[in-house]
Amino acid sequence: MRSTSGAAAAALLLVILLWASNSILVKIVLREIDPLTLTWLRYVIAGLFYVPYAVLTRAEAPRYTWREGVMLVAAGIALVPVFNLTLYWALSYTTVANTALVRMTEPAWVLLLGALLLGERVRPRQLGGFALALLGTLALVLLGRQPSSGGEHHVLGMLYMGANSLAWVGYILCFKDLLRRHRVAQLTTHAALVGTAALFLATGWTHARTIADQAFAMSALGWVLVVAMALLVTIASNQLFAFGLQRVPAGVATAYSYLIPVFAAGGAWLFLGEPITKVVVVCGAVIAAGVYLINRA
Repeated sequence: MRSTSGAAAAALLLVILLWASNSILVKIVLREIDPLTLTWLRYVIAGLFYVPYAVLTRAEAPRYTWREGVMLVAAGIALVPVFNLTLYWALSYTTVANTALVRMTEPAWVLLLGALLLGERVRPRQLGGFALALLGTLALVLLGRQPSSGGEHHVLGMLYMGANSLAWVGYILCFKDLLRRHRVAQLTTHAALVGTAALFLATGWTHARTIADQAFAMSALGWVLVVAMALLVTIASNQLFAFGLQRVPAGVATAYSYLIPVFAAGGAWLFLGEPITKVVVVCGAVIAAGVYLINRA
């Protein structure tokens, strides 16, 4: 039991490092290509591994029920086009630290969605935590713009990041339910392929030529970073997160995400020159306090 917990902890810590580095890599690559092209390239490369795996394991995979099929489609769309595009658009307008802090509010969105959609009871302490997390986020939206970054659309970036958090919460809720009957590797593969198909069907007719032109013009460094994101952040991190999620409670797995702003802000300061301001530190502390109250209730 102890070795299992240790393996889960090591996997989740590695996931956090990969996720924290993702925004930094994205910022660098977006200097050369736009968010849609990055999403396409990332999942085309990932698909080179996902498709053969899906074919080889087709016989042993249990069939999806109608309800599970709907959840799989919802999870795939939330994961690939919605989650990735909103994150990339957000990073086009605001800083890595700001986006990482908004991701910390995901337990608050789970609380809100559970109350609105599932009729779950909300305790007074949880309401206080939600209000505190919302207050910290609003302060970050209003005050978190970097004067030197030229990000006149900072608020728009933060709105995209709010949509990004909702997409991730939706994916996790669907994924956790589907894990009752389906294996981790197969489920993540199928969700990614469904989401990729939805992305290509929605954008391929109008953007394929532009995407191809940007891809051919991309530098060697850009290609290296895109491949790293596809193999490490897209494939490896999802498998590692699912491995940890199966072995520890969802609340424990989610708690590791508190480390993302620390690693992301430090990496952005080191590699991108983004300053860590007092506003970011104070707002981050307020958001963390609110999320703590939600999880402790």
